[in-house]
Amino acid sequence: MTKAEIDKLVQIALQYKKGGQFRSFWTTFNESVNLMSSKEVVIESMWSPAVALLAAQGFPIRFAAPPEGYRGWSGSLSVSKNVTDPDKLQAAYDYINWWHSGEPGAIMMRQGYYNAVQGTSKKFVDPGEYAYWIEGKPAPKDYPGPFGDVSIKRGQIRDGGSFVQRACKYASWNSYFRENKYQVQRWNDFLSA
Repeated sequence: MTKAEIDKLVQIALQYKKGGQFRSFWTTFNESVNLMSSKEVVIESMWSPAVALLAAQGFPIRFAAPPEGYRGWSGSLSVSKNVTDPDKLQAAYDYINWWHSGEPGAIMMRQGYYNAVQGTSKKFVDPGEYAYWIEGKPAPKDYPGPFGDVSIKRGQIRDGGSFVQRACKYASWNSYFRENKYQVQRWNDFLSA
């Protein structure tokens, strides 16, 4: 976004804030969970593991699946062109290969996230669990969430559907952009207003 776009967005958000639209702004995982579980808010931005934690506690929660699409993040792995030491370069490749070897993807899957190489994760999860997370099929039995407790109930379907359905509906990707420092400054102006 440009500085003018950031200013316009902050101006709109300030109008909503003055009108009482926002209850609170969380800064930690636990704050997001507490705001929802105390019923102080009924809609909020939450990380997937926070939703799983509430679901495991029996709290009625689900993800919104807006028709215009989702926000997305990417934790892409890459090697700097400045890595010239052969041992360091090999270590970087070894790490990337390990990250895509399957087990890390299975762990990320249970947190509600995707690994770039999903097929390798199949051997680390039950076939029905893979079908739930990746193919969007009903869970054939209860499955654990990121904390080991049951957060997916038998018959449940993942909000938003399969990986393909979800991946085709990203409206924006979060990223650091040229005016990131200015955006952070304006966000802080909004929070303190």
